[in-house]
Amino acid sequence: MRRLWIACAAIALGTLISLSLADAQQPPLATAEYSADPTLRCELLEAKRVSGGALLVRWRIVNGAGAGGGGLVATSTKPIRYTFHWEELFYIDPAENKRYQFLTDSAGNRILEVFEGDLTPGQQRGNWAKFPAPPQSSTKISIAIPRFPPFEDVPISQ
Repeated sequence: MRRLWIACAAIALGTLISLSLADAQQPPLATAEYSADPTLRCELLEAKRVSGGALLVRWRIVNGAGAGGGGLVATSTKPIRYTFHWEELFYIDPAENKRYQFLTDSAGNRILEVFEGDLTPGQQRGNWAKFPAPPQSSTKISIAIPRFPPFEDVPISQ
C-alpha cells in the first residue's frame, strides 16, 4: 500500500512539473510591461473556448531582472510587488461591445488562480481565469490583466 501511495505521489509530482515546464516553455501570444516597474512583464499564453460555455485565459507574470545579465548596467535584485483589484481583470468582446468578468461558482468563489505578491528576480508565476465565453461569431477579444496595458485583438482558440 505504501509503495502504491509513493508511486501515485511521484506521478502527480511529475505531472505538475511537466505542466510547469510546458508553461515556462510556451511562447507568449503577446507581452506587456507592468505599469509600476517595466522589469515585470505579463506574457499572455492563451484565450481558449472550453467546455461548459467558458473561456479560459492563461498568462504568466515574469520578473525579468537579472535575466540575461552580464553587462555594465546594474539590474535590480529586489523583489517586485505585484498587486491589483479584482475589477481590473476582465475581457471585452469588441464585436458585441460587451465586457465580461471572471466566473464564480454557486458559493461566490472566483474560478481562477491569480498570483499577488512579491516576485524575486527571474521568478515567474502562472495564472489563469475562466470567463463566460463570447458568442461563437466572436473570434478576437481584448484582455485586461490588472496593471498591464490591454492585450488587443487576441485570437480565441477552440
